[in-house]
Formats: sequence, C-alpha cells, structure tokens
Amino acid sequence: MLLLSILLFSAVVPLTSVHMSTHVFNRLAILVLLYSSVLAWNMLYLEPIGVGLGIYGGLSHVTLLSQAFDTFILACASIILLLGSGVIPVLGQHGSWFEPIAKGRVAEYPLIILFTTLGMSSLVSSSDLVTLFLSIELQSLALYILATIYRDSEAATSAGLKYFIVGALSSSLILLGSCLLYGLTGVSSFEGVYLLCSMAVANSGIHLALVIIGIALLFKVAAAPFHNWAPDVYDGVPTIVTTWLAIMPKVAILAFLGEFQGFTHLGGVYETAYPIWPNILLVSALLSLVIGGLLGLAQYRIKRLLAYSTISHMGFILLALAIHTQEGIEAYLFYLVQYVLTSINIFFVLLAFGDHPYGSAWDTPSSAGFSLFDNAELPKNSPIRYISHISRNSNIQSNPALALTFAITLFSMAGTPPLLGFFAKLMVLYAAGHAGFFFLVGVAIMASVISAAYYLRVIRVIFFDTPQFTDTPTCRVRPNGNHSMVIGTITLLIILFIANPLPILNCLHLLALSLFYW
Repeated sequence: MLLLSILLFSAVVPLTSVHMSTHVFNRLAILVLLYSSVLAWNMLYLEPIGVGLGIYGGLSHVTLLSQAFDTFILACASIILLLGSGVIPVLGQHGSWFEPIAKGRVAEYPLIILFTTLGMSSLVSSSDLVTLFLSIELQSLALYILATIYRDSEAATSAGLKYFIVGALSSSLILLGSCLLYGLTGVSSFEGVYLLCSMAVANSGIHLALVIIGIALLFKVAAAPFHNWAPDVYDGVPTIVTTWLAIMPKVAILAFLGEFQGFTHLGGVYETAYPIWPNILLVSALLSLVIGGLLGLAQYRIKRLLAYSTISHMGFILLALAIHTQEGIEAYLFYLVQYVLTSINIFFVLLAFGDHPYGSAWDTPSSAGFSLFDNAELPKNSPIRYISHISRNSNIQSNPALALTFAITLFSMAGTPPLLGFFAKLMVLYAAGHAGFFFLVGVAIMASVISAAYYLRVIRVIFFDTPQFTDTPTCRVRPNGNHSMVIGTITLLIILFIANPLPILNCLHLLALSLFYW
C-alpha cells in the first residue's frame, strides 16, 4: 500500500503541484498511513503470523511482534503528519528566523514522510543483512532530506549536514559489520546468524561483527556514549522535523533490536562465556541515564533539554531490553509506547504555544512563523527557543487547558504517580530488580529524580514566572481542531490509564510471550 502510494505521489506531485493545494497531498498521505495501519492491524488475526511467516524469499519475516510494531509505526506517522497542516511556527537556532516557504517548495513533504515510513515498516520485519541495510538506508536518506528541507536557514542546514555525517558513519559501520559477518560465515539470513551465535563453535570474528552492527544501531537511536549529535540536530532543525527525528526512527530501530534474538546469544569476543551484547546495552543504559539527567540540568534551550530527556528515556528502554526476560520485554514494550505518546504530546503542545502572535518589539522584522505549505502573509509569531520564553506566550493566562496539559505531560515524563510514565518506569525497575541489577535500579531512580528537576523548572516558568512584555494585550493560544483532538486524547490516556490498564497490559503481555514461545 505504501509503495503504491509513493509511486502515485511521485507522479502526481510534479504534475499537479501548481493547480492543487498541497494541503490535499498532506491529507491524502494521512489517509494512506491510516489505511495501511488498518490493513496491518487486520493481518494480526492471520494464524500463520503467530508462528512467523517468511516472505520475499526469506528476506523478510513477519511475526506477531513485527506486525504489531508495523501497525503502531503507521498510526503514529499519520498522527505526526497532522503537524504539516495549518499555520505552525518553527523553532530555529541562533538569531535568524525561518522565512515563509514559497508554494510548491515543500510539496514533497508528505512524499518524504511516506518514504521514511516505508523504510521503518521494512526494518521491523527484516530477516536478512540485505534488507536490514536497505531498510535503514531508505529510512535515513529520507530523513536527511527532511532535516535540510528549509535550506534557506543556516541553522537547519548545519544541523542537517551534521545528521547526514553521523548517519553516514553509522551506516558505514553496519555495512562493515555485515561484510565481516558474511565473509566469515557465508550466511546473510538472521536465522543462520542466530544458530551460529547459539553454538559454542562460533568464533570471535562473528561476535565482533555483530557488536559493530549493534553499536551502529545505538548511534542511530542517540544512546550514550553515541549521543553527541542529538542535541545539536534537534535544536537546529525545525520543530516539525524534530518531532519526527526524536520519535519515529528510534521506534523502528528499537523494534528491530527487540525482535532480533541473535544478539542475545552473543558471547565474549575472546571466547569467554561472559555475554558481551547485554553488557554493552547495560553500559549504554547506565551512561544514558547519567548523561541525560545531569547534562539536562544545564540546558536553557527547550529543544536541547528535550534532547537530553530523550537520551535519559533511552537509558530506561535499553535497560529493559538488556534483561531479555519475559518481564523485561514487556516493560520494554510498555515504556516504548508511553515514550512515543508523551513525546508526541509534548511537541504538539510546544508547537501550539509557538502559534501565538504578539506585536511587540521582541518580534523580528521578518515573519517568524509560517505554514508548512502556503506562502500567504502570516502574523509575526515568536517561536519558543528558550525555556524563559515560554512564559511569554504559554502561561496559565494564555490558555489554562493547554498549560495544564503541558504540565501533566512533563509530570508523566518525570515518572510522577499516578500518570502513565510512572507505571512505565516502575515496570522497568521491577524487571531490572528481579533480574538482579540493583545498582542500575538505584542509578535509574536517581536519574529520574534529577531529570524531574528540569521538568519542574519548565513547569515553574509556565505557572509562576511573570510573563514578559506584559504591555501587550493578552491573547489566547488556540490550536486547530486536529491538534486539539490529538492533545486531548493523549492527555486523557496519560491521566486515565490507571482506571483501566488491563487492555494495554494484556496486549503487551501477549506480544512479549510471542517473542519467547512460538
């Protein structure tokens, strides 16, 4: 469905972009993603999916878990694509604002989203080194274009170039590990790799090749100590792009890491029985928790703060993934779901806060906000770049409901009971404690307490700091209907999860069981 839609869009966009509104293409792309998500959901009821089904000559392997991830990715992609419609200001970097985009300039935005979504959908069902590399490259190449789509901005271009260099490095490592693995074994399927890693005769070269591939994937998800690119890229690119970069690529790669069991049998490089891959994940989780918590305290730019918050959340996810028990996988799935939901809500609210016009001297002479597609003259909006600027147009007087929603989502990310994020962290800590990782449990608790400090700083700015430029008339922040629906639905899910948690927990429990018993 996605491939057919991409082919149609590739033919339609250059032929009709002058005559047809590009909002139509955006809405069509949303409908395509929603319909693809429904089709993927219906495939969960097929009996062969429960035991796995090889397709395309064994290049892909469709399982219950991969199909569930495919459904989730397509549904989240359609929600995030809603940000492409309406008048949305974008957070820039340094002193220059993004200029309005001429009509037809970004008509390919939905097409780029479909390309990268196709790569993610292919990645979660990859069962061969060839499909692994091609899926990651299909996903990454579209993301490189997306990161530099506003090429008139120096900040966005610089961030996109940095993202391209880091992505090229990690892709090169994947290719290096794949070449080593195929050269040593003559096998490219993951089933063969899984069997070789399970045998005692596997040599250190095979383990080293898999370690190189695994480290390259940790680069992609910005897990410490491979995280240095994330704060700069997230802060430099437009917020619409940041929303996509901070959520979707991570979900696809973490889904692949959770499903591919060959890594779990990875022994020592020097023929010891001490497993090296789980310990790589544990070390990365430890560093992510510490770095994400401590360095986040020093940030004064809102998107850099969210970048370090993402790194801290990666620590919890990798900790659950390293355990690789039924409890650990269930905690990993639940934490990944709540991370996606809360991150989507945070960026939706942040963009709604930025869409707040003031006619003060703080505005720049040029238009600071713009629609993603139209070239009409827009009011002068001031994008929120610094935490201190949130009080200017997102305080409790501007829109009490939106400010309260932002605070609830931040409390959930901090792990405050009885919100959704608290139960996610509790499941990870319980699984880690049950597996005997008490030191990491203590570090994770301390990291949560530390990270709560910078979440509370943002909440203090919203509710207690005096708004800047009080001489301007008070205006109410009003997100459009689609954004309000998404924000309201996710916020109610965060609050009311405790009322009926069984449907979500039972589904994740069955998915975790399918990974071990099929």
